Amino acid sequence: MLAVILCIVAVSVTFVAGRHSLLAGVLAVLATGYSYGILRANVLDTFSHFIFDAAVVGLYAAQLQNFMNPARNALFRQLKRWVGVLMLWPMVLFLIPVHDPLIRLVGLRGSAFLLPFLLIGALLGREELNRLALGVAVLNFLAFILAGVEFFVGLEPFFPQNALTQLIYGSNDIANFTAYRIPSSFIGAHAYAGTMVMTIPLLLGACAQKRQHLWQRYFLFSALFVSILGVFLSGSRSHFGVMVVVLLVSTFSGHLKLSTRMAWLVALCAIGLIVASQERLQRFTQLSDTESVTQRIATSVNGTMLELAGKYPLGKGLGGGGSSIPYFLQDLFQDSTPIENEYGRILLDLGIPGVCLWAGFIVWVFTRPIAYRKDPWSFGRRLAWFTAGSYFATGLIGIGLLTSIPQTCLLLLTTGWIAAPRDRQTSACQAPETQPQSGTAIPVWQYDQRL
Repeated sequence: MLAVILCIVAVSVTFVAGRHSLLAGVLAVLATGYSYGILRANVLDTFSHFIFDAAVVGLYAAQLQNFMNPARNALFRQLKRWVGVLMLWPMVLFLIPVHDPLIRLVGLRGSAFLLPFLLIGALLGREELNRLALGVAVLNFLAFILAGVEFFVGLEPFFPQNALTQLIYGSNDIANFTAYRIPSSFIGAHAYAGTMVMTIPLLLGACAQKRQHLWQRYFLFSALFVSILGVFLSGSRSHFGVMVVVLLVSTFSGHLKLSTRMAWLVALCAIGLIVASQERLQRFTQLSDTESVTQRIATSVNGTMLELAGKYPLGKGLGGGGSSIPYFLQDLFQDSTPIENEYGRILLDLGIPGVCLWAGFIVWVFTRPIAYRKDPWSFGRRLAWFTAGSYFATGLIGIGLLTSIPQTCLLLLTTGWIAAPRDRQTSACQAPETQPQSGTAIPVWQYDQRL
């Protein structure tokens, strides 16, 4: 009964917030996603699995008219077409009764349910992004506080041992198998780390805004600090690798002022000292074992996908990948094919056509020009380009990229933002004879920060 009440509260809150504004609705969904793991673990009920889904439905219902409005520009129109095609193919496969209807619903959830966040990202304007960054900073602080308590007190007071927390309590491979990876309030440590990394471009992009108040810059900068520490607390090696890419791009970019760059380097050095003093924060050092890393990559990226493509050209039916099936539906699906590759999971669910659609979409996204001259969010969008690109690449060595809560929402939102940004105009402060044409853009790899 409590789980049903939580679902009703989630859908009501996000609907009301979404009717107020798109930004309020997105923050309500993210807040639900941040708390989803700990709520689900403590409310052991079938309906507790749908708390986050209910929140997303509330946002979609509130913003339905926004989704249906005519496209405002060519890029957004193309993005809507891509979203429509990516959602249509799973819906067609849903009608084919290969598996139990509940299993097909799970497959539809993992293949189509969150895709409208691509459109939501494209609908967010500059000021909304600034406020979104502040809201995310608050959520990251709260998540870090809980993670810190778990680090010193333990996980037991927050996550009871049951069927939903097996993954959490099975991840006790920190400091020579003497400690657990820290999940904070998420469904697992990987979801915590992935969410923190996905927020870095947003936080740092907002922090670099010249019009930010001083207190906002300090707050955003502090949120960045604890977000990076959270990745080390989680002990996730794959998310650490993506974070390193983002930090390198941000550090060596010419966009940051000298004072900001110095503060950024000091903060990174401080994080390095903290990590060096705690063995429990050093799981990433296992990446130095090149033989083990090579073996793990070879296990994920190998000829298995080609074999599966030949055996299941149209997939095994929606849900056939067996990913994210709840414990209470396991009896309905026994024909699982082990795969450590998100694109392999897409192949099993959607077949070769599904993989080709996703490949085409990813190529389309990352060939769009995104660095707009005089756009205050160009730096943040550039970081987002590298972050999203890195995560789509890591889909080759792991699963869960399109089902992680709430990381997937942030990934898709960011992808929609960089592919079809709402605000693309250049600065109006230039003289008319020297002002570039509105919307002038250059590829990210040719972006000159001095402009």
